[in-house]
Amino acid sequence: MLSLREVQQRAYRAIVLEDNVLPLTRSRAARLDVYRNNARETFRKTLSATYPVVQRLVGDACFRGIAAHFMREFPSRAGDLGLFGAELATLLDVYYRDTEFAYLADVARLEWACAEVETAADSAPFDLLELAAVHEDDHSALRFALRPCVRLLSSRYPVLKIWHANQSAEVAPIDLAGGGERVLVARRGADLRLEALDAGTFAFAQSLADGEPLAVALDAGCAAIHGFDPGSALALLARLDALAGFRTSTFGLD
Repeated sequence: MLSLREVQQRAYRAIVLEDNVLPLTRSRAARLDVYRNNARETFRKTLSATYPVVQRLVGDACFRGIAAHFMREFPSRAGDLGLFGAELATLLDVYYRDTEFAYLADVARLEWACAEVETAADSAPFDLLELAAVHEDDHSALRFALRPCVRLLSSRYPVLKIWHANQSAEVAPIDLAGGGERVLVARRGADLRLEALDAGTFAFAQSLADGEPLAVALDAGCAAIHGFDPGSALALLARLDALAGFRTSTFGLD
């Protein structure tokens, strides 16, 4: 006699992976097809809601095929549908690498970053005036934290322009050879914000996100672009509500 776990595993394989694990009568096969179709549509609609730009770029028919392949290669492993779809960029990389559609993977990465930011935990934004309490000699050792609802993405394609172009009914053509973009995705309240960063500010922000002290982050920004202005970069991150606070050897996270 099968255990409950074995029954669940077989049901999962039969419905989600569409494996024929047991011989079925015609009537049972028909009922199984109903469950399979419901699963397909649920997961497809989930991907569609998370990746509307990718779907628009490839078309509904192609997206349906991608969703079916994705569902089989990367089946849901959690009860939360919000976690489904994280690996779509990986699949698109396999599909379109070395083709004129290679940019699609990075568009998917940007849309997944938006999805994560929309559901990430909130925290109070940081006020630059709090730095006044820190002695100037301690500034280089400061370690800033980014808010949980912030993501950084770098692409060799103009992914933010592509994303913006697909937010309206009329789509303007985008020059894919026009250069890459570095994007900060953040949330203020319920509002999603996407901001293009220059190479220096992005390297600076990424270094801070990696937990590096301010001195190292400054070096990263200066190495990325000539004439990097750390004051402007820090002010921009504060204006975008990207920073959660800072700490030093003597200060806790503020």
